[in-house]
Amino acid sequence: MTKEEHVKHLLEDPVYAIMGNEELCLGRSNMDVAKELIAAGVTIIQYREKHKKWRAKYEEAKAIAQLCHDHNVTFIMNDSTDLAIACGADGIHVGQDDAPAQIVRQLAGPDVFIGVSTNTIDEMKQALADGADYVGFGPMFPTQSKKDADEVVTPEAKAYALNYELPVVTIGGVSLENIRSLYDEGFRSFAMISAIVGQKDIKGAVEKIRQTLGC
Repeated sequence: MTKEEHVKHLLEDPVYAIMGNEELCLGRSNMDVAKELIAAGVTIIQYREKHKKWRAKYEEAKAIAQLCHDHNVTFIMNDSTDLAIACGADGIHVGQDDAPAQIVRQLAGPDVFIGVSTNTIDEMKQALADGADYVGFGPMFPTQSKKDADEVVTPEAKAYALNYELPVVTIGGVSLENIRSLYDEGFRSFAMISAIVGQKDIKGAVEKIRQTLGC
């Protein structure tokens, strides 16, 4: 797929699924979770594995990337530019302590789909200047999946994000119970870990989210 097609997935599909470490997935393997996400109709999957060694992550991510490509699903690697290039990921998502988007672009090439985690207006402005394709914005609510997360976003940053030049993916504590409030504010893309892969019935969780949003 082209970068434009990946952006289209982001704009048209409100569900941005993140595969957390396997303990967040009720003991299921990342491959099994990926298969369930694809069966649920998810079109954007991010691989976020913090505990395995590089070679193990490479072998696993390479297989999942191929599975995603076979089903026209956008596969995004969290943090690791080298791992993303090696496994054939469609995109790379970096945090504020990782390489800036402009460096990632130099390393991975012009067609890579780049996201940047942001919390403030200045960080969003910098992501745009660095050539990001979208931003992750949050945390919107307190979250347990990232214990070192910054404080929840300010009203000023939220207002800026709603009129931002790039696609915005909200993240951080987003759940079935609060996602509608974000949608009603104007946000249209929602990154989730525990609300999806932390549920016994992944397909059922995705269906309930879509029903709640009316899409």
